[in-house]
Amino acid sequence: PGSPPSPLLHPPPSNLAPLPHPVQFVDEGGASPNWLFLAPTSRTHSGRAIVKVSCIPVAKLHDRKAGEPGHTAAKPRCFADHSANFARLLLAIEQVAEDCGLDDIVPKVWVEEVNGVIPGVGYHIRWLALWMEQAEGISLENLVRLGDPMMHPNEFLEIMHDRLNKTRIVHAAMFDLLTSQCDRHAQNIFIAEDGGIMLIDNERAFYENKWCAIDSILLPTTKKFTINVMENSWVHKFKDWGDKEPKCWANVPLLLDYRCYVDGGELGTNYPPKLNRCLRKIRSLGVEDLQLEYGLPDMTATLALRNRSVDMLEHGFEHALTLGYPRNPNPWRYRFAPPCCKIKHTDTYRCAHDWQPDVGVPWGDPVSGGEWKRDWPDHGSYEGGSSFGPTSGWVASGGGGGKSQ
Repeated sequence: PGSPPSPLLHPPPSNLAPLPHPVQFVDEGGASPNWLFLAPTSRTHSGRAIVKVSCIPVAKLHDRKAGEPGHTAAKPRCFADHSANFARLLLAIEQVAEDCGLDDIVPKVWVEEVNGVIPGVGYHIRWLALWMEQAEGISLENLVRLGDPMMHPNEFLEIMHDRLNKTRIVHAAMFDLLTSQCDRHAQNIFIAEDGGIMLIDNERAFYENKWCAIDSILLPTTKKFTINVMENSWVHKFKDWGDKEPKCWANVPLLLDYRCYVDGGELGTNYPPKLNRCLRKIRSLGVEDLQLEYGLPDMTATLALRNRSVDMLEHGFEHALTLGYPRNPNPWRYRFAPPCCKIKHTDTYRCAHDWQPDVGVPWGDPVSGGEWKRDWPDHGSYEGGSSFGPTSGWVASGGGGGKSQ
């Protein structure tokens, strides 16, 4: 996740004294408080894990250029309570995914002691850290934009059309809605050579900032999904846009639209049996018992999980997505775009069947989610959340219709 992890931790010397009781410390801003390492483990198939360590009182490798011209000193920071809540959140998410039968698309996460020396630094770490299974494959962002050399478009489309595990695409959509994921972009989706899908960086979840309720390229009606339907500058209402009509190019991530792979393009309450049982279990628990059951860090997260589960169970997936709680501010509540389930490449990527999305966007600020207060006209055309268009009945030539693996 994030920047590449440091090399494997070296084993520690055998004659070091025990670590004293840890204390919180804070210094001037400018440095991330966490380090990422690649470390050996017996808990994963690959024998490796990414380890996120907090509160190391040493500047990161890239920050130790501070003495060079043009660089400003950056000192480490530590917020132990925040790090502990972060770990609780990810552990709770993993337990929810396991209970609900969605653990095939998220990496394993656990807390374990680290006992090693930072390569090239010599600092000895010997305290608890968050360990994460290393996702197989490469990110969708790398596949789409960052290959060197770039993969030929036809080869890329062959992977996306024919190799992707369609069941996992549907599971990924269910997971993102259930846990109210707010940062699901192409860098956070890994695709393996066998077509497997893994979702990483899942901590922006359960309404944790009390503002963003859901934003995922896997879920129609969210901003990140809509950006793949029409141009980013149009969706974000950039000042220099003018009066142009936006182009709808059909970006490749649209092939991760769950509607392409379920009958009739709608899930409703047609969930896998394990997810159905899990939703019923969550509904049956009081909020305090629910928080204890999954170790959720606070009541905001607990209510987000319970309300979303009840909406999914009693009203169906699409209702929970558009009208359920927690709910986005209206400028982030977009209309359904028709699914594009088959893409071709000519001069660019285009939908390979008839596809005519509505290019309207909601009134209001697409960045803050608040009222429009900028010094140029708002080209929004409707109140977000007032109508979403049809939720089902789409006909996508060459698309899905329940095709799973």
